[in-house]
Parts: sequence; C-alpha cells; structure tokens
Amino acid sequence: MAELALTIKLNSLIEQYTTTNPKSKVAFGKAQEVLPAGSTRSVLYSTPFPLVIDSAEGCTITSLDGQKYIDFVSDFSAGLYGHSHPVIHKAIHDALAKGFNLGGIITQEAQLGQILCDRFPSIERVRFCNSGTEANMYALATALEYTKRKKVLVFKEGYHGGTLSFSAAGNSSPLNLPHEYVFGTYNDIETTRPLIDNTIGAILIEPMQAVGGMKPSSKDFLQSLRDAADKYGVVLIFDEVVTSRFHFHGLQGAWKVTPDLTTLGKYLGGGFSFGAFGGRAQIMSLFDPTAAGTQTLSHSGTFNNNVFSMTAAVAASQLVTQRSLSRINGLGDRLREKGNEIAHAAGYESIEFTGYGSAVGVHFHGSSDADLRDAFYFHLIREGIFIGRRGFISLNLQHTDAEIDRVLKAIQQFVEDYSQI
Repeated sequence: MAELALTIKLNSLIEQYTTTNPKSKVAFGKAQEVLPAGSTRSVLYSTPFPLVIDSAEGCTITSLDGQKYIDFVSDFSAGLYGHSHPVIHKAIHDALAKGFNLGGIITQEAQLGQILCDRFPSIERVRFCNSGTEANMYALATALEYTKRKKVLVFKEGYHGGTLSFSAAGNSSPLNLPHEYVFGTYNDIETTRPLIDNTIGAILIEPMQAVGGMKPSSKDFLQSLRDAADKYGVVLIFDEVVTSRFHFHGLQGAWKVTPDLTTLGKYLGGGFSFGAFGGRAQIMSLFDPTAAGTQTLSHSGTFNNNVFSMTAAVAASQLVTQRSLSRINGLGDRLREKGNEIAHAAGYESIEFTGYGSAVGVHFHGSSDADLRDAFYFHLIREGIFIGRRGFISLNLQHTDAEIDRVLKAIQQFVEDYSQI
C-alpha cells in the first residue's frame, strides 16, 4: 500500500510539472531531433523532460514558460557567483571593446596565474585549458610522464570529468582514457594502503567526492595518501575542481595536506569555459622548453588563454574571499543540519543530507529510494526551488538565509507528506 501511495503522489507531481511547463516540453522535443537525449550535457537529461531555462539573475532562474525558481543547482557548482554578477559583467563588457580571438599572449594570463599560485599551496606553476575534464587529463598524463610509470590509483565512485569516471563497483566508463587503473576504496586507509607501491605513477582523488554523493574525505585518509606517495615516489593529484570553493586555499589548505599537482575548473572561469592544472615547479617544468635536462611536453589549445575566460576569471577573483566562502559554507551547514533535524524530529529516516560547506547532497534510503528522490525533486519544483535531479544542491554567493528558509520549509512539508510512506 505504501508503494502504491508513493506512486500516486509522484505521478500527480509529474502531471502538475508537465501541465505547468508546456513550452519546455515542446522545446525539448525539438532538441531531440538534432541532439541525442536533447542536450550535450548528459547530467541535464531527465524525464519526462528537463526545464528549459530562458534567463537568470542573482540566484533565480526563469524557465521558458515564465516560471521563476530559486537556483540551487548553480550550474553544478560552476555558478559560484550567481547569475549576471555586475563585477564580471562589467569586465566582459570592457573586454569586448578591446577585441577578442587575439591569437597571442595577453596580460591576464600571468595575472590569473599569480592569483592561483597565491591561493593554492601546491601550485608553483600553472597552465590553463578549457575544462576540469581537460585539466585532469593533462595532470594525469603529466604525472605519468614524470614518474615514467603506467598505473593510476583512482577511487570507486570518483568523477574527474567525462573521460575519467568510475562506478561504485570499480568499473571504468567506456568513454574513459585507456590508462591502467587500480581501484581504491574512498576513505578506507586499510584497504587502500596495500595498493600503493613503486609501480603506481599517480594517485588521482577528489578531497570530496561530488558526483559520488557529496562525500568528504577525512584528513587522515588524504594524509595517508601523501605519506605513501612520498614513500614510493608517486605523484599525488588533488582534483579540486569542485572543492576549491570550500576554502580560500582549497581543501588542501584547510586540511594542511599538500598534493604534487592540483586540478581546477568550473567557477574559477567566472562563468566561462575554464580549466587549470598546476603544482610543483619541478613537475611543471616538463612544459618549459628553457628548462635544462628535460624533455618538453607540448600543450596547446586555441582557447586556453581566451580573452573571455581570462578576463572573467581575474575579475571574479575579487569576489572570492575567505569571508565570502565562509558565509555560504555557513548557509550550507545550516541547510544540512536543519534538514537532518527536521527529518529526525518526524521520525523520517529515509532522507539524509550530506556534504561539506556550500555543497549539499540529498540521499534516500530503502527500497523506494529512486521514487522518493524523484518525488522530492518535483516537490521542490512545485515550491519554486530548483535542485539537481540526483539530489544535488550547490549554493552561490547570491544566496541568503531567506533562500535557505524557503528550502527548509519545503523539506518540512515533504517530510510531513511522506513520513507515512
């Protein structure tokens, strides 16, 4: 009976969603005629059809049907600054007046390089690319060239972009790069330590698994990797594409564990395509043709130093301070803690809020977890709140306590409606 009641409630929510968003439905149908799954980002696909966004400002988005939502997706953490931030808007407007596609070195490259070297303890030299995916690809290739080894230690449920994605069972995606992978268990020192020896060339890890469910690593686990890497001459890579937003110096700075290489992306581009990889000068000298005794690696890319990404990133760096990051981390902590309190007070054990700082993961437990997750998503949509379908919540600098209050109210309503199911 409980499963039937859940099905009825979920179908009602989906019917209301479909009725409210007819233009999104039509637009998605047309997109499917030319784009597999109607999009070029698999994460955006959802049934019966995804919202089609028409515009955005501050921390709100407006759908093609004119419906406004508080945006808690924040472009899957890339939208740290909210939408159309005036500081970034002005910088891009000024850049347009000077020209773009310049095809040469621009001063903003070195400016941004200095900003990143100052922020992240591990970065002594840095190079730019176009996404976090690219950054991880290049960092991994650099590490293996430096160590002259083939094996890479990665972790189950790890995600480092479209070409470095791993399942909970330790399987590699068909789209992955064909490296020789060794699979560790995240946050498990005892099972991971024996996997590391002098045949491993690189260790690639997120200080918090984002796609894997907003699961932070422990400091002790990261330190154990650092110690093993030192012992066996392995290059330790922190993927801080997402986690660099949690602390001004990244989680490597917060936890005082320094990798050999760091990868960055998402929000650091100020809303434009961006990626970066950097680390110890000795390793990064592989890209320096003036360095004595090294075989130079060639790393080109038409848009690596494009005017828009460089300009937006430099301007956006003014907005990223320890204070601004701490504020939204506090909001995320409040959402997570109060959400769990609401659920526990109602005796509703099927929902759990996890994560770190401004990143919140929503998890459902039990045999009906998938339907409950969908019901929660459509319930929030009905209340004017937009999150990632998989239970992904990411705060941005435009959010305030008022938006957190809206979400907590919606969580309270959901728990009351579904606690008996």
